[in-house]
Amino acid sequence: MIVLKDIHKHYGRVRANDGISLTLEPGRIYALVGENGAGKSTLMRVLAGHTRPTSGTLTIRNEKRSFLTPALARQHGVGMLYQDPLDFPAMPVWENFQLGAPKRTKKEVVDVIGELSFRLDACFLPDEPVSSLTVGERQLLELLRLLDLGATTLILDEPTTGITPEQKQDLFDLLMKLAREDNHTIILVTHKLSEAYEMADSIFIMRQGQLVSTLEPPYVEKELVSLMFGDAAEGEADALPEIDKNKKLPRLTLSKTSFAGPKYSMGPMDFSMQPGECIGLAGLDGSGQELFLRGLCGLDRMPSGAVSLDETDYSSNDFATLRRAGVQFVPADRLEMALFPALNLMEHIKLAFPERKGDLTEFYQTQCMDRFNLRAHPDTNASELSGGNQQRLLLSLIPDETKLLLMEHPTRGLDAGSARQVWNHLKGRCAHGASLIFFSPDLDEVLEHSHRIIVFYDRAIAGIVNREDASIKVVGALMAGKPFNEVMEQAG
Repeated sequence: MIVLKDIHKHYGRVRANDGISLTLEPGRIYALVGENGAGKSTLMRVLAGHTRPTSGTLTIRNEKRSFLTPALARQHGVGMLYQDPLDFPAMPVWENFQLGAPKRTKKEVVDVIGELSFRLDACFLPDEPVSSLTVGERQLLELLRLLDLGATTLILDEPTTGITPEQKQDLFDLLMKLAREDNHTIILVTHKLSEAYEMADSIFIMRQGQLVSTLEPPYVEKELVSLMFGDAAEGEADALPEIDKNKKLPRLTLSKTSFAGPKYSMGPMDFSMQPGECIGLAGLDGSGQELFLRGLCGLDRMPSGAVSLDETDYSSNDFATLRRAGVQFVPADRLEMALFPALNLMEHIKLAFPERKGDLTEFYQTQCMDRFNLRAHPDTNASELSGGNQQRLLLSLIPDETKLLLMEHPTRGLDAGSARQVWNHLKGRCAHGASLIFFSPDLDEVLEHSHRIIVFYDRAIAGIVNREDASIKVVGALMAGKPFNEVMEQAG
C-alpha cells in the first residue's frame, strides 16, 4: 500500500499540488483525471521521485518519507512511463533497454526483450536506433524496460497516445493481468474518459492542484465532466468551415512525388488540396503517414517529383525554403523536435517572432495566455510545462500567415475542453484560408475534423475518402489493407 498525505508542491506563487492525500492499494487500477494544469503529472512525478514536494509525506512499504529520489522509488518498485519517453534516441534498442539494469550480455538482453515483447504483441529489432521508432513504439519499449526493472507500481501518463487500437487492447489486457494476477498497482493519467471508465477501479479527479473527488463504479459521465471542468464543461466545437469551391487555384499539389525516410520510401503520389481544406491522415503506425508529413515539410527527402504551393513549384523540398513559403510542422515529440527544454517561454517567443523587438510581455499575454490559455510565467522553462501546456506553447508559436499547417497528434495530452479550444482555433485558421493536414491515432478525431481522409496502408495511400463517405468501418477496412473499390462498394 502507498499513502500520500498532504502533498504540497509550490513553484513560486503557483500551487501545482495543494494538500493532496490519497491511498493506492495493490491489485487495483486507478485513473487520475483532470484538466491541463490540474497538477496530475506533478503529483505522479512526486511519487516517482522526479519531483521533491514542498511538504507532505509518502508512506511506501511501511516506510514513511518526506520525499523519494528516482533510485529510492525504483527500489520500492515504482516506475513511471512519461508522455515523452525518457530514452537516448541515438542508442540502439537493446542498449536503451539495459539502462539501469544489472549487467548482462547482449544476448541475455535480447532474450528478455523478446520475451516481454511477446506479452505485448510488439516487435523490436535490438540493433535498431531508438530514433527510428515512432513515439508509440518508444513508449512500449519504455514500459517493457520498467517491467524488467521490477516495477510493481506502474504510473502511465497518457499511455495510449501514438499506439494502434490493437496495441492499446494488448496494453490494457497486460495491465489488467498485472493488476489482477500479479497484484501490481496501476495508475493511468489520462484525458480519455472512455479509458478511465473501461479500466479503473477508482477515478481520482483533480482540479487546480487539489483532489476534488474520488469516484467508484458505476461512473456517471456528466458528473465526472462537471467535477473536472465546472462551468467550462459547457460548449461545442465549431463546425468545419466550408471550402470555397470557386477558388480554382490549389493550395498544395504533388506531382509524381516520392518521399524517402531512414526506414522506407513511398510514392510516386499525385495529390492536391484546396485553401481552407482540413485533411486527416489515418493508418497504423509505420504505414506512411509520418513520412508523408515529414516529406511535405522537408524533414525527409524527396527523391523524385515536385511539390507545388500556391502554384509555385519546388523541385527540392528544402525545409528552410518551404518554411519561408508558409509551411509549418508541429511534431508529436514536442521536447525533442520542436521546443528547447532549457529555454523559457519568452525566449521561445523571441525565436519564433524575430521581427518583434523590445518588451514582448503584452504580446506574450495576447499570443499565449489569451489565445491558448497558457497559464505559465514567461520565465518558465519549456521542460517544466505539462504536456498539454507544451502543446499550447507550440500552437502559439505558429505565425498567423501560415499557408499549410502539418500536425502530428494536434491534441496530444490535452483535456476535452482544451482540445475543443485547439480545434476551434485550427478551424478558424482554415476559415481564413490556411490548409491543414493532420495525423491522429484517434479515428473519432480524424472523422470529426476532416473534409477528406487519406488512409495509409503498407507505406502507400490506400484511398482518399470524402467526409460524407467516411466512417469507422470504411476507414478501418482501408487501414487493414482491403482494396479501396471493394470497401466503397460495400459501404454503398
